[in-house]
Amino acid sequence: MSSDSKLSGDKATVHKVTVHEVAKYAGVSISSVSRALSDHPHVSNALRTRVRSAALSLGYRPDFLAHSLRSGTTYSVGFVVGTISNPIMADISASLGNVLADHDYAMMLLSSQNKPELETTYLRFLAHRQVSGLVISTAADGATQAAELIHGLGIPTVMLDRQRPPGSHVSAVQSDHRSGMQAAVAHLLSRGHRRIALIGGQEFFDPARERLAGFHTAMQEADIAIDPELVRCMGMSKTVGYTETRSLLASSNPPTALIAGGNLILAGVLQALQELKVAVGRDLALVGCDDTELTRLYSPPITVIARDLALMGETTAWLLLETIANRAGRTVVLPTQLIIRDSSS
Repeated sequence: MSSDSKLSGDKATVHKVTVHEVAKYAGVSISSVSRALSDHPHVSNALRTRVRSAALSLGYRPDFLAHSLRSGTTYSVGFVVGTISNPIMADISASLGNVLADHDYAMMLLSSQNKPELETTYLRFLAHRQVSGLVISTAADGATQAAELIHGLGIPTVMLDRQRPPGSHVSAVQSDHRSGMQAAVAHLLSRGHRRIALIGGQEFFDPARERLAGFHTAMQEADIAIDPELVRCMGMSKTVGYTETRSLLASSNPPTALIAGGNLILAGVLQALQELKVAVGRDLALVGCDDTELTRLYSPPITVIARDLALMGETTAWLLLETIANRAGRTVVLPTQLIIRDSSS
């Protein structure tokens, strides 16, 4: 039997290593252990290494509840997303969680299923749990309501790919969707396309609005009139992609190129094109948004407006830690990149 457990009847009780034992093992005071394990700024690297080595050797686990009561922080972060079915969230949440874990924060991931009422319920739940920070990717049609609630809660928050609402405790990480879309349209124009369709989200949805603005700017700069029938800003779903693609291609003057303004939209676009036996890259040029396994492995591979999703998650984590520390909100805009592949050649 392990020396760390004692037999009492039929039950084994595990001995919990105390801070006193760590101090004795390391040959330092209890206060030195507390300062070293809490990253106190006036602790030397040598002492910090010595104490952490002792804690690791003994299997010491901090009492986070007691620490939370003393420090006023729970070292927990709530991450509320519209949907976990979107594959880009896996990459973002993985890198976000890794950085937070390196700083001893635990992350709770909650999906609002794009329902504003569930989103506000989750935000209140996390507030009651006294989370140290929030990362929010709001549902498109609940952004205003969520922003008002976030402002009232006063919890350090980072908006993910959304505009930053008022409040010194709120920051934002955004992507440069506008210039990415301009680059995509310019690329298609250089290939001789003039009837370029866009299927995107509704305009009050931040990324969709920026992509639409980039689309209009690129067409205007090329002095090409936009046919309103080719712009379908109906929603960020597979169903929208499928329905609008079939509608566009059934028209008397169909587009020669199509931009899917989201990876869920793209899935619906591809389903419709397969059913209609439209050859991507030959019968129709196609551009997507966000680089996923689908865009890389589809035949032919699909041209995309790409973001560094790992960088986005890491930046969000660092910005949240910064906002927690100094309550000075700010906005960081990350670049996008057009990756040209055979679908648009």
